[in-house]
Amino acid sequence: MDHEAHLILGLHCPVVSGFPAALDRALSARCRAMQMLPYRRHGAAAAEDFEGFSRRRRRGGVKVLLIHSRFVPSLASSDPARRRRSIELLAGELTLAARWEAEGFVLHAGAYSPQETLDQGLRLAADAIVEASLMASKPVPLLLENVPGGGRRMGGGLEELAALVEAVAARRKDVFACLDTAHAWAAGYDVSGAEGMLRFLSRVHRLLGAQNVAAFHLNDSRALLGSHREDHARWGEGRLGLEGLRVLLGREEYAAAAGILETPPGPDDAAELSRLEALA
Repeated sequence: MDHEAHLILGLHCPVVSGFPAALDRALSARCRAMQMLPYRRHGAAAAEDFEGFSRRRRRGGVKVLLIHSRFVPSLASSDPARRRRSIELLAGELTLAARWEAEGFVLHAGAYSPQETLDQGLRLAADAIVEASLMASKPVPLLLENVPGGGRRMGGGLEELAALVEAVAARRKDVFACLDTAHAWAAGYDVSGAEGMLRFLSRVHRLLGAQNVAAFHLNDSRALLGSHREDHARWGEGRLGLEGLRVLLGREEYAAAAGILETPPGPDDAAELSRLEALA
């Protein structure tokens, strides 16, 4: 694989068969980045070989490990008990991410309660994220992800995501954005063509700053534009096409960002990654 291509490319690797198997998939595909969940079942990571995993993945050339939050958060809930439980779960996952020696932790903001406003929800979510970070054993860079939007889900619009990143960053370091192409499409941003992707990235630069985007989830989607539906697809099997992706992969300002394929597993992951690098 061409190591001069832009974005540090890799796969989301399921942990259902164990963490060594997840790493095996990343190494066999010659990934330079990988993403995984922090645990298989609640508490199941306690006996894992964290140090051995880290040594092996670095020897194998996996430069960036992202941990994606496993639970659906209620960080902005107006129910104190539910919100407290979400904060505790997040603190636990951040602690695990530190034990895996991850370079980043990816999190959705969740939804706000019906009786709250969007602004109140963003404030509650930011407060909860900061509190959970302080409870965790060791700081891990936070990557707040855009979502398909719709209803009371926060972070579908770039303005909402930027407001959340700014609110958290005011009180803790190492807060970035993770941008999902399929989620952007479902939220109404037409990133399927070169022009649309350029408009989207221009808005990203203005609201977030390119230096504050640490990762992309590179997903095609079968959902309709603006449908607020999540329906990931392998590239070429959805509605996005490759022209917008080609623009994104060619942007030098994202050379240090991770690019994770979250699409369904295929017969040849290495070939799929090589295809993306060739687009750059």
